[in-house]
Amino acid sequence: MHNLWKRPQAYLVRHGETVLNKSNCWRGWQNPVLNEAGEAAAEAIQNFFSYEEIGKVVSSDLTRAMQTAQYVLDTGNVVIPYVSPDPNLRSWAIGGFAGMEKTKANIAKFEYYVNHDTEVIPETNYGLPGESLQQFRERNNCILDYVLNPVQGLPTVIVVHTSNITAFHRMVHELEDNNEEVADIIEPGGIIGVYVDTDGNIDIKALMGETNSETTPEAS
Repeated sequence: MHNLWKRPQAYLVRHGETVLNKSNCWRGWQNPVLNEAGEAAAEAIQNFFSYEEIGKVVSSDLTRAMQTAQYVLDTGNVVIPYVSPDPNLRSWAIGGFAGMEKTKANIAKFEYYVNHDTEVIPETNYGLPGESLQQFRERNNCILDYVLNPVQGLPTVIVVHTSNITAFHRMVHELEDNNEEVADIIEPGGIIGVYVDTDGNIDIKALMGETNSETTPEAS
């Protein structure tokens, strides 16, 4: 159980596993549901939060995140009794890379957009959008607003994707390297505490789940 004496101001929760995670494919804005392992992870997340009162739960509006968020809400410990979906909390919009296997050749193509962070990934011919890494990072700044505006002084649970966590980690620690693949992220179903001290400094700490480094963590 986490340390009740030092309460995070917010929690970042990575949604549970899907078939695309399991198949080593980019997810992006494709919309798979949780698989069996993902549902088991969501139950573990629910158990973690059953010990603590929460102000509100906000989530990416993609299905895998909303499913995970519902498990948190079902603890009955949330002051605002519904999940607030926010499309700004979606993962990086990576166009046609979504659903594509992370082969060596595909990774090389994808890394072009990591290293050229103002270059917009083209939209697919079936309407799946793309955006630049810089556009995604700017959109992802909404996480900070949720962290700094708790309900009744209680922690906010923010259910997101690995790309959001990586980008927030980069912002908090003022990392300059455009290639975020060296940043530690949390495994599917992991929980990160976001701490804010009296001077407004922010720190993050993994509270549940193993950390690891994916080749391209932005493409959740």
